[in-house]
Amino acid sequence: MIRRRIWILGFAVMALGYGAQSVALHLGSLNEVQPLMVSELVMLVLLLWLWYGASLRARDVASAFATAVGLGVFLAVASPTTGKLVPSNARWLAVSSVVVAAMALFVFLGAHGPAWWRALSLGASASTGFALLAAITKSLTNILVKGWGPLFSSWQLYALCVIGLASFVIMQSAFQVGPFAASQSTLILLNPLVSLVVGGLLFDETLRTGPLAISLQAFALVIMILGALGLSTSSLVAGVHGDSPDVHLLQGRGRYAQWRTARD
Repeated sequence: MIRRRIWILGFAVMALGYGAQSVALHLGSLNEVQPLMVSELVMLVLLLWLWYGASLRARDVASAFATAVGLGVFLAVASPTTGKLVPSNARWLAVSSVVVAAMALFVFLGAHGPAWWRALSLGASASTGFALLAAITKSLTNILVKGWGPLFSSWQLYALCVIGLASFVIMQSAFQVGPFAASQSTLILLNPLVSLVVGGLLFDETLRTGPLAISLQAFALVIMILGALGLSTSSLVAGVHGDSPDVHLLQGRGRYAQWRTARD
């Protein structure tokens, strides 16, 4: 992967995205920030359409619309609160142990079986790890504002490196072992759900309660999940990932490449 420039570019963009996510987590809550990760699929569809000239089917448009509307309605109705609790080390240990155990279970389940099942399980493991990584990142940004000294003496920095690297490697493995749609589905959809639980357990973050509010939140989540699944399994999105690691399926199809070809 290191020998391929497109992978290095993708890694750099992901690092910039993580930096923006860190700022957002410092200013807001896991309940606010992590559900927005689902919008990645909508942005991908727009990118494929606007830059690569991909043809959109009615299914793709409907799925993108459902994903965006479901996400917006959920955040509007849920009205997530920023938890004021500073988790104790005991609480961190308990929650982290459960999350790491879930990651290990998904990796174990993904060791055997058909390709789609392995991709699904490994994607779930990576997604669960990224949810814990977001919680650690939020805690670390609160330490960073106090200076570099407290940062390097904190356990969060080293936990972030371990969990982040493990989740990243598992994510890359999920992309390689099976269909992109299977790994992408769990990567995108499981992370916000796990983050809602982790945010509540660690920081006492809450969502609006009451029968009507809970019903509307559940309905919005179902719409969002169905839309995201529609995008993940769409031939438009699945076609981005090829079976050969040496083939970049979008190479030469972007507007800049088309402009260079026309100029030459």
